[in-house]
Amino acid sequence: MLKPDPDVPGPKAASVTPRQRRWHSRVFTGCVSCRRRHVKCDEATPSCSNCKRLNLPCTFDRKFVFKSVKPTATTTTTTTTTTTTTTSTPSPRLEDGLHASAAPRRASSLSGSASSGDDGADDASSTATGIERAQTDVVIREGTWPPPGGGKRQAPTVITFVSENFGLAQGNYSFSATAAAAAGGDHGLYTRPNHTHRFVSDLPSGGLSTRDDVYLHHFLNTVSSYLIVFDTPSNSNPYRQLPSLMGNSGLLRDAMKALGAMHMSGLPDTQNRQLHHSAAMKAYGNVVTKLRGTVASGQGQPTLELLATTLLLCMFEKMASHDASWKIHLVGAAQIFHSLYSPRVSPRSSKASGRTDDAELQGVATSLPLRRFLVSLMAYLDVAASVATGEGPLIAGDYWETFGGGWEYNLGVPSFAQSRSRADRTMAQIRQSWSRIMSIQTDLSQFVKVEREGLSPQQRDMYYNDLVHRLQNWQDSTPDIYLRLDQLDAMPPDATPEEHEILTAISCIQTYALACFVYLDRVMCRSVGSAATNASVAAAVDRILTLTFNFQSGINQLGVLWPLLTAGIATVNPVQQNHIRERLASMRGFGFRHISRVLETLEYVWERGHGEDRVDYEEVERIISTNLVP
Repeated sequence: MLKPDPDVPGPKAASVTPRQRRWHSRVFTGCVSCRRRHVKCDEATPSCSNCKRLNLPCTFDRKFVFKSVKPTATTTTTTTTTTTTTTSTPSPRLEDGLHASAAPRRASSLSGSASSGDDGADDASSTATGIERAQTDVVIREGTWPPPGGGKRQAPTVITFVSENFGLAQGNYSFSATAAAAAGGDHGLYTRPNHTHRFVSDLPSGGLSTRDDVYLHHFLNTVSSYLIVFDTPSNSNPYRQLPSLMGNSGLLRDAMKALGAMHMSGLPDTQNRQLHHSAAMKAYGNVVTKLRGTVASGQGQPTLELLATTLLLCMFEKMASHDASWKIHLVGAAQIFHSLYSPRVSPRSSKASGRTDDAELQGVATSLPLRRFLVSLMAYLDVAASVATGEGPLIAGDYWETFGGGWEYNLGVPSFAQSRSRADRTMAQIRQSWSRIMSIQTDLSQFVKVEREGLSPQQRDMYYNDLVHRLQNWQDSTPDIYLRLDQLDAMPPDATPEEHEILTAISCIQTYALACFVYLDRVMCRSVGSAATNASVAAAVDRILTLTFNFQSGINQLGVLWPLLTAGIATVNPVQQNHIRERLASMRGFGFRHISRVLETLEYVWERGHGEDRVDYEEVERIISTNLVP
């Protein structure tokens, strides 16, 4: 055998060309898990296919870092695979709620818009192209929107428009359990109205000099009406009185600007959406930075301005984010609330002003109407959060009665009323019935909390029967006006304005009472689609949808989101599901992200049908707990 001669060179190796990856456009969207694993994400909601296959948590959020936060003596830097966050450690004082609410927020990866693409919103890249979109009309019920302000105005400037799909807000529906069984599930009539109303946000040409003024004006004249829901000419809107609480810090002013700018960026067909979104995030960052500075310097004394600011930050997260960031601000508001009403052991001087806490609280005591309003607003969000999370309220008891002197958020605010009307006594009784429903909702959330901790079957039955008895007792003791509602399936065409207002209010409260029963059955059975097997639940769902579709229109639709969500989870009727889908799709025009998240939750449940084998109830609970739906 011949051996190769080492002096003879061997054959040349084939030249290997380096592998070159084909050009492709790089995207920066997708869920956190897919971006971390560097795989393509189909961006399906509520969970993408990759995370669903691997049983991974699926979130579409990135950590938002405020670079302008001034560090204190102790600074901790943590590095993750996606971002580097520098946090400041403030001194542990009563302001724990403040620094909790000032924690770095989690912003959506679709940073160009407050809403996802399903809301008709663009991402940052598509907004930057400058494509002009046709403007459409916002449709509201005639007479539910009072023109802002008064006096002589110049030509209005159109700043936002909302989709014409608001036409779905009106129409006669009939949902009857008996008729549904006879017709094989066809639930009622549906008619689309053929008239629309244009809403124009008018700005005096010489009155607003800067964009910040536009955002503040938009909050006070538009967003405030959406938040208070029942904004009628006879009811003063307390949100428009918040500027009286603004101090030198600018906290409350920036919070209102952030809400105004974010709402404008979330409206369909809004031009310069990225500009509004950036302005909203900048104002939000300013508020958080100032809050942290206040905490770090030890100047965070409890004031109504701080309470109002943190509550507005909670509203901001509710209307704009894709996660449960609102919880941080709600906890901060609860801490401030406790500080305002906690007994004072000894007066402490304020380092900034030299005044004692008693002097600081003197302004709180004199601002009686706004204080009552903020107490009711705190309760409005607290009770909604307790029902969503099943963890009980942050503040125990019916504190809107003990500290606020009665309900003063929506359904009329008597402390701000400038005149008396014949309906005042009836509306006072209606507010009292709403207060009792709020109390029942807190007990429902407490039941869910203790049930998770472990109850015997006998204890569960005892809790359940007591809550059912409370709901029945509430129904038996409601004011006489509710008896008239029992005989109606639609708003009477000859109803006077006062009757229209009263019937709209009590139909809203009635849907909440029925939704409490449906919610109680759901948490007791730990299943969805219970209307298919429980005739009482089916009848309650039918009545909720009848009252919602035939009595609630325009802005008032925002007041029945939780009953609509609860009924949607329980129903298995395709016709009812389609009506709910159309109603929620039309309500996207209000510009609030939590409306779209309600629809996403229902689509998740409907897609998987009902029954333990099809729907993961714990996953349904997790999704619901991240969305604040008052």
